Amino acid sequence: MKSELQDLIDECTTEINDIDALIADMPPLSKQIRYLTCYALIKASGTAEFVYRSIVVDYFSKLSDSRIDTYLDTAVRKGSMSAKYEMMCGLLGKFDEQWQKSFKCAVNKHPNKQKIIDASNSLVQNRHDFAHGKAPTATFIDIKNYYFDVLELIKIFDSVVC
Repeated sequence: MKSELQDLIDECTTEINDIDALIADMPPLSKQIRYLTCYALIKASGTAEFVYRSIVVDYFSKLSDSRIDTYLDTAVRKGSMSAKYEMMCGLLGKFDEQWQKSFKCAVNKHPNKQKIIDASNSLVQNRHDFAHGKAPTATFIDIKNYYFDVLELIKIFDSVVC
């Protein structure tokens, strides 16, 4: 993974941890908790999406073909593929069936396989709910846990593409 992508993950992780500390000091029914929770949801989901898609784009940027770079940047990096496990599998399969098989195999071997898959789906579903005017059903702690679980998927994803 490029250092720029790791920097984005580190920045998001710091923000999530900072929000956790802020919430811990607030009264339990504070309205600010809801706002911070929604911010964390968007930040975590957006970071995960951008990073996993960029891993693929960055892999092909080594070919030094500006036309391919432009297409992949537009279609993949700036595209609309959420950080769901199925979407990750689908993206890999569009480029290399072996990547897809390797990713699925590695996820299946993960000791918390179902937890990390469910986390990716829950993070995205809550983000979609919020984006369409509904209140997220997840608490801040849920979102924080989903984020760290999705990072496990991204690590596996990166190990397959590299």
